[in-house]
Amino acid sequence: MGDKSKNIKEKFSDMMELPKELLLDIPRLTMLGNEDILIENYKGIVEYEENVIRLSNKINIFGERLNVEEITDTEIMITGKINNVEFEN
Repeated sequence: MGDKSKNIKEKFSDMMELPKELLLDIPRLTMLGNEDILIENYKGIVEYEENVIRLSNKINIFGERLNVEEITDTEIMITGKINNVEFEN
């Protein structure tokens, strides 16, 4: 998506008071301490190990005893000791 198109969508989102994550199709992360993370608008799992979970929308979760607690078409809940969340370019 070009910068101009994204800018127009952001302005439209603000005007209509819509959440940006819905209109721009970007993930929304909600963390509860360092033990739970809910990711909305996720695209899929690329790697699933005890110490790392990589999502296809370039979000990497590093930690210990990581576990996918709940999963739907658009949301994923990861539990465990979360040490780091990384966003790839």
